[in-house]
Amino acid sequence: MEDLTKHQLILIVLLITFVTSIATGIITFTLLSEAPVEVTQTINRVVERTIQQVAPEKGKSEKIITTVIVNEENKILDSIAKNEKSIVRLKTTGADGSEIVSGLGLVVSASGIIVSDLRSYNNSSIYNISFYDGKKYSAGKVLIDKEDKLIFIKTAIPKNENPKYTFYPVIFGNSNKLKIGQTLIAISGRNSNAASVGRIFQLIFDNNNKKTVESIISDIKISKSHFGSPALNLSGEVVGIEAPFNESSIRYSYIPINIVKEATLNALKELSK
Repeated sequence: MEDLTKHQLILIVLLITFVTSIATGIITFTLLSEAPVEVTQTINRVVERTIQQVAPEKGKSEKIITTVIVNEENKILDSIAKNEKSIVRLKTTGADGSEIVSGLGLVVSASGIIVSDLRSYNNSSIYNISFYDGKKYSAGKVLIDKEDKLIFIKTAIPKNENPKYTFYPVIFGNSNKLKIGQTLIAISGRNSNAASVGRIFQLIFDNNNKKTVESIISDIKISKSHFGSPALNLSGEVVGIEAPFNESSIRYSYIPINIVKEATLNALKELSK
């Protein structure tokens, strides 16, 4: 070792480092191959984001790079939290006097207008709208959209109510930007929120416009009695509302939110008259 030059020592160190890194990679790959599916999925879903910010110092701009690890699970939790106050439940009274949840709905305006799947509504029944905090109001003026199979209901707020109740409209996404394999979060549940996480299995496009999504099909298996269940993306945006694809399908389908957005604009005009 005493006869080795400085350059030779550096080459030996680099060789040892190279061999060690290869051995570490082989061991890691072997361990991951034998690990449970849940472990590998968690590792694969970890996303690295690099945030660059400028930190001025003595008149000079210096870029500081910070690496933030964002886990998909955290994104799911954040997405659900962003929408909890916007999800409502339509409730009616059964023949035996018991309370029945006929479906879920979404607040789409600060004035308390909600949208739901048309199957959750029956003209012969009287409905209450139950909000995230347990507050209940009677269902007021109704607009039925038969073409898109949606129901819009205006919350009947007492004129003398003080202070006025605060409504939290949902944030609409862009369903035409969705991709196959993208994560979906479905919110269901009769009396409290229940979440199911899955992927977009298939996107069905308009025959006349291949960029317009007509139906979203997912691999999420949730109860088909939860009419109006929203589907969220990892950014906390609503991208669809649960709707039947066909009765025999084992997969679940959603009305693309772009269709709902267009219908909502018309409904807000009509219900504000």
